[in-house]
Amino acid sequence: MRRVISEEEIPKSVLKMKKDKEKREGIKRSNSQYNRGGKNSKNSSDTVETKNSKINKKDKKSIKRKIFLTIILILLIILGILLGISAHNWKELSTAMFTNKNSIVLDKSGEVIAQIGNEQKKLTVDIEDMPQYLLDAYVSIEDERFYSHHGIDIKRTGGAILSYITNFGNSSYGGSTITQQLVKNLTGDNTDSVTRKIKEWWKAFLLESYFSKEEILEMYLNVIYVGPNVYGVQTGAHYYFDKDVEDLSLAECAYLAGINNSPNYYNPFEGYDNEEDISDRTLTVLQKMLELGKITNSEYDKAEKEVNSGLNFEKGEIETGDCIYSYHTDALINEVIGDLAEEKNISEDFAKNYLYLSGSTIYSTQDSNMQDKVEEESLKSQYILYSENGEDTSQAAMVILNHQTGEVLACTGGLRRKRNF
Repeated sequence: MRRVISEEEIPKSVLKMKKDKEKREGIKRSNSQYNRGGKNSKNSSDTVETKNSKINKKDKKSIKRKIFLTIILILLIILGILLGISAHNWKELSTAMFTNKNSIVLDKSGEVIAQIGNEQKKLTVDIEDMPQYLLDAYVSIEDERFYSHHGIDIKRTGGAILSYITNFGNSSYGGSTITQQLVKNLTGDNTDSVTRKIKEWWKAFLLESYFSKEEILEMYLNVIYVGPNVYGVQTGAHYYFDKDVEDLSLAECAYLAGINNSPNYYNPFEGYDNEEDISDRTLTVLQKMLELGKITNSEYDKAEKEVNSGLNFEKGEIETGDCIYSYHTDALINEVIGDLAEEKNISEDFAKNYLYLSGSTIYSTQDSNMQDKVEEESLKSQYILYSENGEDTSQAAMVILNHQTGEVLACTGGLRRKRNF
């Protein structure tokens, strides 16, 4: 049998060794648990830091995105404001110019002393008095989709851009609509640049929003250049055929529309050997009208015979007004043009066209009685002193001011009679 030994019977030295061993094992287990707990704590801390780092990166990206979107929004708002101002100014200017009347200058007493642009050969006519042949001829050869686009013919513009690129900027491919051509005529901007073209597109688009197609076409046909100092189809009809535009034949309408790309060259009165070219160009317009269904075959055949027989050109006389302004008015017009250009942020050519077409009234400080006397005095031979070569002469100028108001009442800029503006 197996006997159980009690604790009292075990020697004290053995018990001590056993307790020491249990104590060491207890410390070892404690250290092991501590180490495991510390490692887990460290891993947990690393995980938290990683998560915080990812959150911070996301926050930074979100902030950058918000800043970028805010900048884009601000730029769009600024662009919108600038386009709004541009549209408002263009509407004011174009609406005034569509009156198509010369501006006048009044003296101090309210008397008309000048009509600006009166030196141009320009007769206006309502679109109702223009023959349909003429309207169809211009639209057919210049802008066949005039009645369907909104100022910009996408198809022609795309073709013009492609031609410009493939020819390295040397293309002569025309992409301008009638509305764009009118914009160019109003603004006087003929610069060859991409920036000018973009502005022209914008203004043409706006013009189609302000006016009807009939109003745009009427204005265009009344301001286009058709010959030497000759503007508008009514003036052109008198200059080339000595008749009103409403009396033009189909062939004559086709001729007038055809010369738009080079009025001076197709002028029969300039002495060029261009009879054949005039016939070819006129027939080109007639063929385009026939292609688009604007005329019948019989109408084409009749007009073709007239062209082949030779158009009956007859130069008519067109009166112009007195364009010799006083020195005072000359200075005033130059000052007004400069002020307009600065105030409206437009070119001086644009400002000059504005005065030619807007029917504005300019109130001057000229005292006409005093101006007449000053100019009369400048004609006296006693002031003319010749140089040794007998050709050059003395000159003189005079300005009379109202010192209380600063108004210029009269002035001259030279001796002898003033000849032109």
